[in-house]
Amino acid sequence: METPRSSTAVADRTVLDRLVQAGISRERAIEHVRGGWVLVDGRRVTDPDTPADPPVHVELRSIPRTPDR
Repeated sequence: METPRSSTAVADRTVLDRLVQAGISRERAIEHVRGGWVLVDGRRVTDPDTPADPPVHVELRSIPRTPDR
């Protein structure tokens, strides 16, 4: 007899969860996502609550820095 799998047994991971898990502070991760610097499977996302369960590829693009003057 199989035990039914509870839908709450494993919470869905979001882009924010994945970035925080990678070591980025929550505040910084939200800033990057809302700024459009995060891609999920090659598509830009701006909502930190976008689903991102593995094996989805989450990529943080580099933010160009302005030269010090």
